[in-house]
Amino acid sequence: MDTVTETGSDRMVITPETKPMTAWEKADFALQSGVNRVLLHGLPGTGKTFYAMNYHTSGKPTYRLVCTQEMTDADLIGVYKPTAIDGQMALKFHEGVAIQAWRTGGRLVVDEIDRVNGDIESRLMALIDTDASSSWQHPETGEVIKPADGFSVVATMNGEPEDLARAIQDRLIVQVEINEPHPEAVQSLPEYIRDLAYSMCRRTGSDRYSMRNFVEFVRAYSNTNDISRSAEICLPRIAEQVVDAMALAKMEEV
Repeated sequence: MDTVTETGSDRMVITPETKPMTAWEKADFALQSGVNRVLLHGLPGTGKTFYAMNYHTSGKPTYRLVCTQEMTDADLIGVYKPTAIDGQMALKFHEGVAIQAWRTGGRLVVDEIDRVNGDIESRLMALIDTDASSSWQHPETGEVIKPADGFSVVATMNGEPEDLARAIQDRLIVQVEINEPHPEAVQSLPEYIRDLAYSMCRRTGSDRYSMRNFVEFVRAYSNTNDISRSAEICLPRIAEQVVDAMALAKMEEV
């Protein structure tokens, strides 16, 4: 049970020492408590992007930005495009995903943030800064736009935070290393393959498989009822283990 102490008007909750939070619990706690600049880094295929797109958004929309070496300001801020207005074609400014996220107070998911190119690194840095330091003026209307209440940023990457520019690191206050699949992702799989999926997704060597492999295996097996071929195409290195796990599960049902 938490300990509550009160001094005058101050109220402080002290959580007793228990087992350390898991990586996913750290991310949950940060976003639930309003710390809304989070970096999820670590092994690929563990569900970082899915989590960022779907968890603790308070019902606000999410906008995904996939960083590449070719990305430009158009992806972040927006771009002029020919647009039909009253039956006539004219150039109109279409806002990018970052500005849309600002307007709605939504979630900006910055995927593969370590791949952002140097030309727009400073622009991204400004867009994920604290709300108090952020503003942008619309080029057509002159409107000054600031992040609406609820705006949050969750960035993902497969490398280490040190791969990022120091200024970017500094703006992503909470940095959580994710090297295991999300518990709900594991629970969504059939029971007979959950333990194997959890084990394989935590490995770091060349024999590792991601959650994507197991999800697609389940899809193939569900559509064909052919476990051998489904395992052979989706999980070839452990196909025999998958078949054995299924056979054991069937025996236990009898």
